[in-house]
Amino acid sequence: MDKIALRDKFSSEYAKYYQVNLFEKEGFIRKNCSNCNNNFWTSDNSRLTCPEQPCEQYGFIGNSSLKKLDYAESWMAIEKYFVNHGHASVSRYPVVARWRPDLYFTIASIVNFQRIEGGKVSFEFPENPLIVPQMCLRFNDIENVGISGKHFTSFVMIGQHCVANNTGYWKDKCIELDYGLLTQVFGIPKKEIVFKEDVWIGYGAFGYSLEYFVRGLELGNAVFTEF
Repeated sequence: MDKIALRDKFSSEYAKYYQVNLFEKEGFIRKNCSNCNNNFWTSDNSRLTCPEQPCEQYGFIGNSSLKKLDYAESWMAIEKYFVNHGHASVSRYPVVARWRPDLYFTIASIVNFQRIEGGKVSFEFPENPLIVPQMCLRFNDIENVGISGKHFTSFVMIGQHCVANNTGYWKDKCIELDYGLLTQVFGIPKKEIVFKEDVWIGYGAFGYSLEYFVRGLELGNAVFTEF
């Protein structure tokens, strides 16, 4: 089953996989994009399309009403927020994934904690929950760098990781925290935040996810690797 088929499967049972407490609390409604047919959640009843290109173009370039922060200021604000909400802040890992026999580079923050033994993947988290500013390298979309405006060979992924055990949390708390980061720390109006239903597939695990966008820009992706 490919990614599109998985997304269709999860979306057919959206109340089980994608609906979270915050959506009802904050008045987010589920809609279907009139352009690409993907599903999304918004508090703007007049919105017709999902927040991803080409359905929505960037709306923040030259039109930002928010406080401007550089990378260091942004990370310190994010770190402070999550530490205040019970997360341990851990140092980033190397970009050369020498602990992974199947990868040359660290392509996502989850790679930091994956261990491969006998063809099976296991996870080693130093803390739970945790936050990490992980530098990532990706070259699979290199032909789009400098053309699309959203493709890069390197970027810093703000890794928010948690195991849903007695010290961790699951999707309701995750989305609540992410929404609080956007609205309380960065002052983004609720009406500009849109969550899009998606799927994430990685080595040895996959699950449904909620990507969140502001003015056409993806700011994060909350992945729930339940399978």
